This record gives sequence, C-alpha cells and structure tokens, in this order.
Amino acid sequence: MTNKIFKLFLVIIFSISNSIYAQKDSIRIDVNLDSFADHLYKIKIKIPNIKSENILDIKIPEWTPGYYQLLNFSENVQNLKVTNNKNEVLGFVKTNANTWRIATNQSEKITIDYQISAKDEFIAKAYLGEKKAFIRPTAVFMFPEKFLERPISLTIENSKWKKIATGLDKKGKNYIAKDFNQLYDSPILVGDLEELPSFEVKGKKHFFKGIELGDFDRKKLMDDLQKMIIETTNIFNDIPYEHYTFISIGKGNGGIEQTNSTALTFNGNSLNVEKSRQKILNFLTHEYFHHFNIKRIRPIEIGPFNYSDKNKTKTLWVGEGLSVYYEAIVLNRAGIKSKEVMLEEWSQMINSFENNPAKEKQTLADSSYYTWEDGPFGKKGETISFYEKGPLIGILLDLQIRISSENKYSLDNVMKDLYSIYKNENRGYLEEELNAIIKKYAGDATEEILSYVYTLQPIDYLKYFNNAGLDLQNQNGKYQVSIKKTLTKTQQKVTKDLFR
Repeated sequence: MTNKIFKLFLVIIFSISNSIYAQKDSIRIDVNLDSFADHLYKIKIKIPNIKSENILDIKIPEWTPGYYQLLNFSENVQNLKVTNNKNEVLGFVKTNANTWRIATNQSEKITIDYQISAKDEFIAKAYLGEKKAFIRPTAVFMFPEKFLERPISLTIENSKWKKIATGLDKKGKNYIAKDFNQLYDSPILVGDLEELPSFEVKGKKHFFKGIELGDFDRKKLMDDLQKMIIETTNIFNDIPYEHYTFISIGKGNGGIEQTNSTALTFNGNSLNVEKSRQKILNFLTHEYFHHFNIKRIRPIEIGPFNYSDKNKTKTLWVGEGLSVYYEAIVLNRAGIKSKEVMLEEWSQMINSFENNPAKEKQTLADSSYYTWEDGPFGKKGETISFYEKGPLIGILLDLQIRISSENKYSLDNVMKDLYSIYKNENRGYLEEELNAIIKKYAGDATEEILSYVYTLQPIDYLKYFNNAGLDLQNQNGKYQVSIKKTLTKTQQKVTKDLFR
C-alpha cells in the first residue's frame, strides 16, 4: 500500500468512526405542540452513553443571548420526570434555581420528560398558542451540564401546523445542531407561515418567513434587503453562513440576532409610509449587522456563554451602539436612505442623548456593564442607553479616522480588524485589543474619544464635525447636523463618501 493510499484509508476510517461516535453520542429532543390550548410544550430529551456518570446535572438557561436580562426560564418548568433505559424512575433534587441533579444509578441512558409553560408573547421568550408556536430554545430546552457540546437531533410533532422557519439544517424529519450552543442560537417558528421571495448573495440563500406579515410590496422589501446585505457583507468581504432566515413572529417590539437568522416582530403595513419604512429598514439592518457585530465580533466576556448568570462586559456599546450607527451607513450605501434622511437621523440621536439628564450620571462603559440591572434602554433620567451614546461614539470615530487618513480609512477598518480576531482565533476581543485597534486608526484623538466612553466628560461634537466639514446648530437644545457649503479637498472626500 502506498503512502498516499494509506493516508487516505486512515482519513476514511477516522471519518466513519467519528460519524458512528457522533450518532451514538447524539442527544435526541422531541417537542410536542398539541397542548397549544394550554400553552404547554411537552418535551422529551434522550441522553445516551452516560454510564460513567454517577450523577448528572441538567440545567435550563436563565437568559437568552442577545437580550441581556435574567428571564428566569426555570420558573416555567413543570412535571419533570427522569427514567433510564430500563424504564426505571430516577430520583433527582433541585440544587438551585435552574439545576436539577439526577442520581443516574449507572444507567446507560436517561430520558427527561417535562413541560414548559409558554404564555408570554415576547421575542426573548417562548410562546405556544392558537396561532403559532415560537420556540426560543433557551426558554424550552434543558441541557446536561457535562454534555453541552454533544450533537443534537430535534423533532417537532404537532397536528395543527405544517410550516416551520428556523436557521437549523434539516436531515430527514430531524433538525440537526452540532451542540447546544447552536441549538440555543436557532429559534423556531411553527404556524401558518408565509414565505417571501428568496434571493441569493454570492451563492448564499436568504429567506423571509413569518406570520401575519401584512399588506405591502413583498418584492420591494426583498430587493431592499438584498441590497442591504450586499453592502453589509462588502464591509467584511465575507458571508460566514450557508443560508440566512428572517423569522417574523408577528406584531410587537424587538428582535434578537443569531448567527444565521434573526427572530423579529414585524408588521409590513408600516412599509407603505416612507418614514415608517425607514425605521423598519433600520431595524432589519441592525439585526442583520449583528450577525457580524456581536455574534462574531464580540466581547470576550460573553462567549462561551454562561447560561446560568449575567455575562457582564463594559464593551456592549460596540455591539449595540455601533450596529445602530451602521444602520444609516449601510442603507445609504445601498441607495435606500438619502443623505438628507441620514443627517436628520444623526440630529435625532444627538438630541435624544443630549436632552437626557442621565448623561451626567452614568458613563457609556457602565451602561454596558449594568444593562442587566438597568435594562437595555436605561432608567429614564437615571441611566443612559448604549443605543443612544454608542452610535455617537461611532460618528466621532468614523469622522476622525477619515480626516486623519484623508479618507483612506474609516470605521470599516476597525470593524474588519475586530472581525479578524474572530476569524483567526475563534474568540471574542479583549477590551485592550479594542482600544488598541481604535488607536491604530483614530490616532492622537483616541484618548479624547475613549474618554467619552469611560467618563462623564461632555462630548465636543463641534471639534470633530468642523474638521470633517459638518456643521452642528443648537437652538434651545435642539441640534441639527448639516454639511458645510465650503469644504476643503479632504472634507469633500469625506462627506462625499460618507453621505452618498
């Protein structure tokens, strides 16, 4: 046998053995939706190959990534029962709010049966009712603490609905996840769903599926989303998924991003009014941008996730605030948002922050860190929101980088460098790495711009705006941004590129 053939033989054997091992180790989850009238999910989780474990802790997450609040999902667990491969009932004890410790009795495998009460229609929670089933996986599925990385095969049983929207891949009748992290990152919507015309970007399929979407021009929306996605992926020169799905769960407020999908509330009727259309497209752009900025470009503190407790970081303003900033940037580049609307949105952001008395009480870093206590939008008059001040830091950084480099570089370069940390090392960035990358491109202004993150120092907008060829008027606390009539050559480059 030649060397090459022998190596190929080893590769084949290794692949087959890995496949067999994966199937042997795979955790099976069965979900039954037939108790929709009672808002109850019936869950059965089969965990094989555990004979070496005398005790096994099973948990349910207490929060969901993308919504930084403890939601106490454990309170919704009902009628828990554990049996083994001999159909013997196994004893367990609840050791804390979200942990159940099972005495396995050297069983080869165990089956966990329980129900989840799901009455709240909210994007960060699970819901089951007459019109739909929205599975927020963190709110529904328990995980064995020692086997978080095992592969999962999921089936959904129901006699009411046939259509399902999710980012998970399907194999036969089963949905497949490589581990619980992927499962928790893949919400599932079941119901009488409508699917809008799909499109491709660089060979990758994009879908929009949902319930009660409303009355609007479906093709125009999907054309706009395609343009938005092209411009977003051009920033990073990458599309890090095989397919992407927008999952609309109906009317409401909010959205939560995933690595290859986003679950969101949506009412397409508002698309028929231009001002409302711009808000909806901002929202969709924000959630899509997150699959780069927070799902991949992320603070190191929030990955790997601790599903049982707060995952605190001082740099959440990057994930949320800069994603707000890029809403207008991306849509302007896509030809969807005019420079006039973009300037007006900048003015509104400044007004919102500057007229909040809490700007003198809490720093941007602290708003990131204490969002678990204060909520994502802060406590009115007491704390600020990184959604407000974060994009203002984005404006300053982008203007400074463009001016100092004669528009050779922009905030795009900071985002690309942060993305390279994830791509090359498969991890989140450290706070000092973030600040070093900002310094690399923002130059001497770094210290002052970062001081707006870590202190209560008033923002000197005029300094950065004037340098870039922008004017900022303040009349009785109402701010208005505009482009100056007379510009230097560098300012012309900056404003022409920034406001297309």
